[in-house]
Amino acid sequence: MKRILTGAAILGFAVLASGRVAAQSASSSPIQFGVMGGATFPTGDFNNFVKTGWNAGALLNFGFQNSPVALRVDGSWNQMNYKDFNNVKLRLIDATADLVFNVGTKSPAQFYLIGGAGVYNFKNTGSNDNFDFSSGSQTKFGLNGGAGIKFKGSLSPFVEARYHYVFSGSSFNNGNGQDEKFQMIPLSVGITF
Repeated sequence: MKRILTGAAILGFAVLASGRVAAQSASSSPIQFGVMGGATFPTGDFNNFVKTGWNAGALLNFGFQNSPVALRVDGSWNQMNYKDFNNVKLRLIDATADLVFNVGTKSPAQFYLIGGAGVYNFKNTGSNDNFDFSSGSQTKFGLNGGAGIKFKGSLSPFVEARYHYVFSGSSFNNGNGQDEKFQMIPLSVGITF
């Protein structure tokens, strides 16, 4: 986990430092493509089952002229190891559509709020001596919301954190006959261009 956080911090600082120069000399396009990655933190009851993992993804951001509101669609791959099973991982792929509200649109450093809905596909991968965990996957609906900071320019670095809540849980039983609700907070750094 320390390696994940250290790597994310170093990447974040490098991206932010390079973006300050780009933000001063270039204007941003209304449509931007981006990539991101970082650490994924399970929260709530689900934190009892899986460890902190990693995420990687891509996005399209559609800005509207003279408006602080934008539309963003993105997809992410999240992977976390189980706490009680060696060699077994939870793979989660999500696709979300979000509204982005930009605050402080005149300065190079821009704070933003993001929120929307998406679909989340869960799959266990791997096996141990007693059981093969790689059987099937399931898709659920969920909501997300968060905040971030970005630097405007032709290359726009950003750092963001979003809370994801998946409805109907992920069908992981807590031993009492109840399904656990899946919640996570990906902390990501990235760049749009």
